[in-house]
Amino acid sequence: MKNKKIIIGIAAFLILLIAGVGLFLLNSASNEPQVEKNEFEENFVELSAEDVGLSLSSQKNNQQLVMELTKLLDVESFEYEVSYEAIEEGEVVMQGTFGSGPNPDEEGKSVIERVIDLGTCSAVCRYHEGVEEIQFTLRVNLKNGEVGIIEEVFVLE
Repeated sequence: MKNKKIIIGIAAFLILLIAGVGLFLLNSASNEPQVEKNEFEENFVELSAEDVGLSLSSQKNNQQLVMELTKLLDVESFEYEVSYEAIEEGEVVMQGTFGSGPNPDEEGKSVIERVIDLGTCSAVCRYHEGVEEIQFTLRVNLKNGEVGIIEEVFVLE
C-alpha cells in the first residue's frame, strides 16, 4: 500500500513537471519578437558618388552646401536628404532639409546643381550655427528601374 502511494505521488509529480515544461516552452515561443515583412521594402543597388558625378562643397562661410551631379545619362530622378547638428540657444538640435529633381527646366541637362541653405529662409535667411558635419543621402532612381543609395558625410572646414 505504501509503495502504491509512492508510485502515484511520483506519477503525479512527473505529470505536473511535463505540463509545466510544456507551458514554459509554449509561452517562451509566443514571446519571441515577430519579424514583420515590409511590403514596401526596396532593393537598392550599390552606387558610389563617382557613378553619378556627385560632388559636395560649401560656400558662403559654410552657410550653404552645394551639391553637383555631373553623370546624369542613366538617372531618371533623384531625392536628397541633408541632416546635421546645430546649436540653438546653447542646445544641440538636429536640423535638415530635403529636395528632389530634376526640375522641368533641368530636363536633359548634363549637370544639375543645388545650393542648399543650412538654415531657414523666407524673406530673410537665418543660418544655423555650430554646424560641423553634414550627413548627406542621395537616392537615385535609374532609368532601368533600379534604385541606388549614396550616403556621404561632409565635414565643414
